[in-house]
Amino acid sequence: MASVDDASTADGASSSWFKIFADTWAKNPSGSSGDDDYWGTKDINTCCGRMDVPIPEDLAPGDYLLRAEALALHTAASSGGAQFYVTCFQLTVSGSGSAKPEGVSLPGAYDVSDPGILVDIHSAMSDYVAPGPSVYSGGSTKTAGSECEGCASTCEA
Repeated sequence: MASVDDASTADGASSSWFKIFADTWAKNPSGSSGDDDYWGTKDINTCCGRMDVPIPEDLAPGDYLLRAEALALHTAASSGGAQFYVTCFQLTVSGSGSAKPEGVSLPGAYDVSDPGILVDIHSAMSDYVAPGPSVYSGGSTKTAGSECEGCASTCEA
């Protein structure tokens, strides 16, 4: 997310972005490669394209941009092979929070050689480091492969 003066006109280019949520990777003990492991993208597919992402209650009121990002890694074993899929939402946060998290510049926070961007998921994996900053302390994470919440009843697979 990024705090902006007016979400209806902001483009986010000079904003400071902070991460409020992550659903990345978890090892599948029965798998032989990263292809078999649990991934946030698989969670989105399981939940018919839906993911409930809580907005931290401690954020200061105001306008924000919310950047939703999915990273396709099927060709990421070669430099430049990772594929980012990004969309942005305009939000107004209300409440009595006062937090104004530090963030990173986008573009600029990622490098094509970062371990979470240049990675061979078709081989056995022992860990995965998601690119970008860590999740803001008021944010949340989901363990990849764990049950989706709030969306299963709306999914008609």
